[in-house]
Amino acid sequence: MTVISAQGVRPGSINMGRILRNLRHHSDMSRKVVYHRPPIYTRDDYGVETDTQSTAELLLPNLPALIRPALTADYVMERAGVNIVGAARVYTPNMQTIKGYPNFDQDNNPDFNEIEGWDRFIDRQRSIYTVWTSGTTMTSGSNQYAWSEDSGTLTSNGESISVSGASTSLTYTPDDDASNNRNILEGDRFRFKIKTDDTNLVLTSVVITNTEAESLTYTPTALTVTEDEWLTIDFPFVSGTTATSIYQTGVRYATTVGGTYDYEKDLQTVVFNYTGPGATDNVYLKGVEFYKSISWHVHSLKELNTQFTTYNCVRVRGRRDSIRRSYDT
Repeated sequence: MTVISAQGVRPGSINMGRILRNLRHHSDMSRKVVYHRPPIYTRDDYGVETDTQSTAELLLPNLPALIRPALTADYVMERAGVNIVGAARVYTPNMQTIKGYPNFDQDNNPDFNEIEGWDRFIDRQRSIYTVWTSGTTMTSGSNQYAWSEDSGTLTSNGESISVSGASTSLTYTPDDDASNNRNILEGDRFRFKIKTDDTNLVLTSVVITNTEAESLTYTPTALTVTEDEWLTIDFPFVSGTTATSIYQTGVRYATTVGGTYDYEKDLQTVVFNYTGPGATDNVYLKGVEFYKSISWHVHSLKELNTQFTTYNCVRVRGRRDSIRRSYDT
């Protein structure tokens, strides 16, 4: 194979990062996934895990990957009920390239060393509900909505929503017309991107409210958004979640999750609360959506070379949407 790059022709070389980027731009074969490693707990004198965390979870968005499923969903009966399993081969750039990404750089994040067995890649199976940022309002069709702000001037460039001035919140409200789509039940994750053009934006909370006026609140700890850089935030949206993480350039910001929330009810509002912007500052949001995820756990390392890495992955747990709807989880 011959690859042409800015350095000329390099026989036999594969630039996996560039291949994944081109595939992502031209097709859905390559995507950016969320890398997740569960927290590591201390052990007592008998080798039994305690409730004390030794290392916090790693939840790092924007890892480029090519996922080739061999079996996406195999519905099996187990003692605890119906489960969905599967298998896939996942291709990533080599580890040197991965450690060049800010969240994976060991100068920023010493807890990340390499991708290990039973770490997982969280992939977007399908979008459930898009929080539209292509305009400030939509008054027709099945996705009617309106954005509002507490202060400042609200605009959209067709991709992102922005507010200029000394604002402290941005609120998305879908129209309550019966024909309007507001169903987010099948979503199990919520993500968005936020940016500012100053150094003083502190994201204080994200509040999701349903039509029964029940709210789910995500509250990060002292998160100041880096100037002029999009920060991707990806939260779990499932019952029983009490804590999660936001990572920015390898630094973890612990995030609490609280509130009473019925996942069967439709979406009422999404509110982004923050502090800091002044009269000339701007806050931007884009890529806001509820989505259904699929988790691929690393089972074995198939190929490791200087250009790319191949992992054999398995899907060890999946629940039917009908069960989630029945149990309201």
